[in-house]
Amino acid sequence: MRNITKNQTMLLLVVTLLVVIAYQEGEAIQCSQITMYLAPCLSYVKGGGNPPPPCCAGLNNLKASAPGKPDKQAACQCLKSVANAISGFNDDNAKQLPGKCGVSVGVPFSKSVDCNSIN
Repeated sequence: MRNITKNQTMLLLVVTLLVVIAYQEGEAIQCSQITMYLAPCLSYVKGGGNPPPPCCAGLNNLKASAPGKPDKQAACQCLKSVANAISGFNDDNAKQLPGKCGVSVGVPFSKSVDCNSIN
């Protein structure tokens, strides 16, 4: 198993808790699902390099789970909340993630995106 420090484990738990709290009733995709899909991307969005295969698999899962506009907007809100909650989050790395994985998700992973503009 990967070497995950106690601080990283706590950060993932706190972020998961925050996004679950931010989840809004009636959404087809849950923020906790999105967080689980993209948890393997944490090291990439913080440090760059090449995203690990489980990260790219998570993006594919997100794409399959958020096919319509309401799902994409909900996913966008979730990702924006997560991005703002992670210390050391690098917006440029996050924006490059879909291209590096070869997955067009239709949902930007950014601190500053306007989620209402997602189609």
